[in-house]
Amino acid sequence: MTLMETPEALLARLELKVVRPLDGLLFGDYRGVFYGKSLELAEIAPYQPGDEAERIDWPATARTGEVHVRRFREEKELTLWLLLDGSPSMRFGSRRREKYALALELALSMAYIALRHGNRVGAVLPSGLLPPRGGKSQALLLAQEAQKEGPARPLAEGLDLLGRVARRRSLVFVLSDFLDPFAEALARLAARHDVVAVLVEDPLERALPEGGVWRFRDPERGLEVEVNAFDPRVREAYRKRAEALRAHRIREIGKVGADLLLASTEMDLLPLLLGLVERRRRWPSRAQKPSS
Repeated sequence: MTLMETPEALLARLELKVVRPLDGLLFGDYRGVFYGKSLELAEIAPYQPGDEAERIDWPATARTGEVHVRRFREEKELTLWLLLDGSPSMRFGSRRREKYALALELALSMAYIALRHGNRVGAVLPSGLLPPRGGKSQALLLAQEAQKEGPARPLAEGLDLLGRVARRRSLVFVLSDFLDPFAEALARLAARHDVVAVLVEDPLERALPEGGVWRFRDPERGLEVEVNAFDPRVREAYRKRAEALRAHRIREIGKVGADLLLASTEMDLLPLLLGLVERRRRWPSRAQKPSS
């Protein structure tokens, strides 16, 4: 990744352009994003007006003949974990930024918000492991460490590493293009934690523009191929193959019960994060996952 800003400048820009406007729009109400609805089951109680339908406990309702709901106890301090995939394919970008640059900006924005609200943030980065800590200095350290180069680690290896070090139930954001095999490792992580999979993509990965001869290079294996985008049959074949691959990744993420956020390199951060807030508020309860 080409460094265009110092870590300090990057954080200052995100605070000014993203975090403060987001805070103004939400009035500090990030509970739906960071705490969810499922940290710890407190009780099963009779339904009261205002209880959400998604919290209905059907076995208790059937057993008693009266509608019962699950109520939860929220922890005051949250640990937020971030996994930034540093594989070569994440260094691609045809629009405003590389995929890794977008993932980093999203991760830093979420970390900054979590730290401002007294939570701890840790990360699995290409350069290594950043243990969870609180305070604004942790955001600066994250920005510094995430911009360092590191060995290409398979996504599944990073997921399993996070699973070993995150001992208590946490909120986990996995920022990746999910081109590596990931399903089994993500399932193991999602069984113990509240996981949000951020699928980072680029428009050129989904469709070719009309016209031109494009040269593609596989960053993982170094293979190169030329694609004639003047031919509509080539463009359609490319689109269908890309859509099939994308649909497969989305299905695999859904199967493990992780939330999904789609992030493309031509998008602005603010609407992306607003969309995440609204989606998380509607996301079904994950109360049945065991605590650790």
